[in-house]
Amino acid sequence: MTKHRWFTKQASPFGSRCVKVVLGCFIAGQALTGFSLFGGAGNYASAAGEPPVKSTWLWNPYIIDKEADSTLQQLADKQVNRVYIFIDLSYPANYYSQFIRKAHAMGIQVEALGGAPNWVLPEYNKKLYVFIDWVKRYNNAVQPEERFSGIHLDVEPYVLPEWGQDSDTTIGLWMDTVSGFQEEVKSDSSLQVGMDMPVWLEYFQVGDGQGGRTTLSDWFIRRMDEVTLMAYRDQTDDITDSVKTELDEADRAGASAIVAVDTVDSGEEGSFYGEGEAWMEQVLGELPAVLGSHPSFKGTGVHEWESWLKLKP
Repeated sequence: MTKHRWFTKQASPFGSRCVKVVLGCFIAGQALTGFSLFGGAGNYASAAGEPPVKSTWLWNPYIIDKEADSTLQQLADKQVNRVYIFIDLSYPANYYSQFIRKAHAMGIQVEALGGAPNWVLPEYNKKLYVFIDWVKRYNNAVQPEERFSGIHLDVEPYVLPEWGQDSDTTIGLWMDTVSGFQEEVKSDSSLQVGMDMPVWLEYFQVGDGQGGRTTLSDWFIRRMDEVTLMAYRDQTDDITDSVKTELDEADRAGASAIVAVDTVDSGEEGSFYGEGEAWMEQVLGELPAVLGSHPSFKGTGVHEWESWLKLKP
């Protein structure tokens, strides 16, 4: 794996709050990858004629057994057409295959979701490669309509104590993890790769690998087919302001970007937990008009499914 430890941190105009907001919204998971049913390598979200993405995170995979049909109907009712489903390797693979087959028939893509903050640490990094291998083996063993349509990586090392102790080293390990993820997946497959990304990484400068400098957000975006921007705010202007730099970077990189909001009762400002579903849907409905001029903008996401269901109307 190539090492990328060439960076210096810029001061953030948000101060420590930019990290605090994301920490309050964080839910740990594990990350995986999937095979695209919607075309070959490249950015499948940009295929002509496809509707805008409306995605959600399903961190509890156990409902795909007895509650699969009702869950899929609820997803369809909320016009969700992509689900990031957390992978528990001990869970029977046929539960995933049955759920994905039904979802695919309803026009819902299912991506394998996983990751943990400590995946960036050398002693835990191997878990990433175990999961990549598992998803490749799974997709090779099932029918096309039962395959994951992509990987969704959620690795957020800024919640680790190591971040506060030595953020420069931790950022370097994060870069190594993401580059290793992309390289391993693409080494022998056309699987799509994507990741969750906070919207304050533009305030960190890193080496671009070509003797120049770039933002950490740009560095990640250029290695992904798609990024999901965790714009955890509850006002249209705040959301659009927070993602402007990242969408510009994604435009230049030819990557796709999903703009996501939060519904978790985190105790932090910015979640729609206290605002309700009607206000959230109004805000989500306003984003395409504001952000649609960006070729990279492919839709919206709602974090996360169980909290979304608990929102007041």
